[in-house]
Amino acid sequence: MSRPPLGRLIADTRRRRGYSQARLAALLCAAAGVTTVTRHEVSRWERGDRLPGAQWLAWLALVLDLPPAWLAAAARPVDRPAPTDDVTRLHQLAERWLRHTGHGDAAPGESRGSSDRRAAGQLDRHIAELRRMDDLVGGADLAPVARRRWAQAADRLHRARGADRRRLLRPVAELAQLAGWTAADAGDRAAALRAYRAGLVLAMEAGDPALGAHVLGGASHLLCEADPGAAWRLARIAAAGARRDGSPGLRALLAHRAALAAARAGDGRTAQDGLLVARRLGDRVRAEHEPSWLYWLDQAELAAMAGRCLVALDRPARALPLLEQPGLRRPRRGQPRTRAVYAGWLARALLGVGEVEQACAVGADAAVEAVRAGSVRAAEQTRDLSVRLAARPQTRAVRDLSELITQLTSYLPGSSTRPGVN
Repeated sequence: MSRPPLGRLIADTRRRRGYSQARLAALLCAAAGVTTVTRHEVSRWERGDRLPGAQWLAWLALVLDLPPAWLAAAARPVDRPAPTDDVTRLHQLAERWLRHTGHGDAAPGESRGSSDRRAAGQLDRHIAELRRMDDLVGGADLAPVARRRWAQAADRLHRARGADRRRLLRPVAELAQLAGWTAADAGDRAAALRAYRAGLVLAMEAGDPALGAHVLGGASHLLCEADPGAAWRLARIAAAGARRDGSPGLRALLAHRAALAAARAGDGRTAQDGLLVARRLGDRVRAEHEPSWLYWLDQAELAAMAGRCLVALDRPARALPLLEQPGLRRPRRGQPRTRAVYAGWLARALLGVGEVEQACAVGADAAVEAVRAGSVRAAEQTRDLSVRLAARPQTRAVRDLSELITQLTSYLPGSSTRPGVN
């Protein structure tokens, strides 16, 4: 049985306890030591006109004696989920792609005219530009740019013929992958899946199984939380298709995608097996032998992905040394999203070993970087941490972090998906 939305959960629990809206407002004010919540505010929460901030979710959990995770799940900002049919179609396409990889060869190189070279060179420059921007800008800002670049390139590909078309296939497939990645980072799962599906078709036509596997890896990461079973299947299909032509880095990345999906699904044995495979492959990674679209994958990133999976497996002590690397707190490319995401996982690991004050300090960094990044994925890490800390409102560091997150809520990507937040 699915849990009710936040407004209904508050109203039903309030009635079971015999509280009026005015009584609940008075109890919340007494618990928080303020006088800012009125019956009208409680009414707006229950109707869904406004969404309580992290601080009031914590006090609601205390006053109504509800598990904080229930309130957090009900209060999750509304995003645009991936329709089930879209996931099914992508899975069917992935199986067809896997059969194709056993027979397809890379498109033959042919002589190209000057117009062909200019068009391909322009797309390569667009790809390089988007990659640089992705290091600094989150999906909330970058997704429209990537989508526009991809649409323009797809239109050019549609009009191309013969050798011109074959030369454009790979760069347009890469642009589709970038459009899918940035849409996912913006919280638009349906748009991301459409882009990934198009990218997989183009990679298949180009005879590039490694790029196709990378596209499927991105789709797996997108679905990991909402549908870990589907995410695991896509990662395993991608790994099978990349077994012959995939670089060690790509295969290690896909092993990590599968391991995290298994951990999210509660399959610890499969997740641990995936981490072992990823570690063996990761030891063989050499940057000069990896495809250009894996420029960001290095040993620090591989270790951090292992740490993230260990946190999901509730092994925080083992995860800490992997997530405490200096390179993750100050990546060489200075990406705020990387800092925000892995700081969120580090804070969870610290919380898991009882280091509440440290977790709050790291969580504050994650919250600020999430705003800087403009990344829905990073913002979700911040929201998840605030929920986990909500059960400890008596701790000064928790109250300070809750206040900070409350102040930042309106700036976090995805906060505008509900009518109001306070």
